[in-house]
Amino acid sequence: MKKLFKPLCVMLGALVTMTSCLGNGDDDTTVYSDMAITAFTLGTLNRYTHSTSSDTGNDTIIKSTLTGSNYNMAIDQNSYRIFNQDLLPSGTDLAHVTISSVSTLNNAIVTLKSLTSDSIRFFSTSDSIDFTTPRVFRVFPTNMEGYRDYTVTLFVDESAGLSFEWNKVDTRADLQGWSENHLVAFGDSVRLVDQNVVTADNCAFRLNGTNVERSEDLDNWTVMGTAALKQLVGVGTKGLFALGTDGMMKRSEDNGATWLDETLDEDASLLPVSDIAMTSWDYTPLDSTDYLLMVGNDAQNQVRVWRKINQYGGVSKGGKWVYMPVDLNNPYALPVLQHLSLAYYNNMVLALGSDKVIYQSADQGITWKESSKYALPTDLQGTVMSLAADSQNRLWVVTDAGEVWLGKK
Repeated sequence: MKKLFKPLCVMLGALVTMTSCLGNGDDDTTVYSDMAITAFTLGTLNRYTHSTSSDTGNDTIIKSTLTGSNYNMAIDQNSYRIFNQDLLPSGTDLAHVTISSVSTLNNAIVTLKSLTSDSIRFFSTSDSIDFTTPRVFRVFPTNMEGYRDYTVTLFVDESAGLSFEWNKVDTRADLQGWSENHLVAFGDSVRLVDQNVVTADNCAFRLNGTNVERSEDLDNWTVMGTAALKQLVGVGTKGLFALGTDGMMKRSEDNGATWLDETLDEDASLLPVSDIAMTSWDYTPLDSTDYLLMVGNDAQNQVRVWRKINQYGGVSKGGKWVYMPVDLNNPYALPVLQHLSLAYYNNMVLALGSDKVIYQSADQGITWKESSKYALPTDLQGTVMSLAADSQNRLWVVTDAGEVWLGKK
């Protein structure tokens, strides 16, 4: 455990001493070795919105308050992350946030880590905390042996107040009648490709029999290696991911030349086997880290959601795939979908499948709500469709009727 600064050591020592000395000889005090944050509730939040008078043209900043407890904070006990499941509205002041309450297992002691050093301090519910960057809350058990760090991130709806609309840009005969393809971002635009093609920026990979091939233009392909793979799943900043014919997740860090088995926190029988989609994005609480989200259906036609926090800086530190079970009490579980596609767009994950509904998840795949902002146009034609977001922050949908739709702010 890292060294604590002296005042905190004295305070923590005093707490332990008090628990051992209070009461008479007939009372026993239990000191625990395990620790966890079990609940985290935001306090009152300030919000600032901008208004311009239609008569005078004068600008006005309007301050309002939000009840933080209305924004449920999810706790991921596998990766020790805490985050809001529903986006805070635009204009929320993240630089001055209060915490209403933090509940812990066995009265564990909660401290807040500094933004500029390794020092930590006790925090009070009256403190104003800067959440413009993720904050680390360090939890100590009552026996003071070890600690656990939780990274708390607050997400704001950056797109609120910005208009979004879909426009049909083309209807093409060569895009009609497809069923086993999917839309991918490639360069500054998107391409409809075979199911076994995955892309990252200006690089593409495909599985051709047992050959893993690489391309920089989606036309000319070079064999990088051979492997017993069932399907390529996706690409991260550092790593190509696939499902093996043995039912295991695989990873390659040399463009498909060699493959390693991935570590799973649950049995591989819970991995999806059909209608699989993966998306990834920069995981800001840690340097050089991707958040990978994979969704699909298993052999029993049940939705399976997995995620991996992949730290790749320097020598890859890997990370395991974590199964995200669907809570039976979750009213916003993603339904079983065929032809599933995922896209990370405006700080949320969007999903589109066979029911022609776009679902959005603001909590990295736990809950999925039908999106009204990104709802497909009513005159869209087609029964099979795929969704992708390009590097220009544009959203695309292609249907088996040959229609190409572009959505943007």
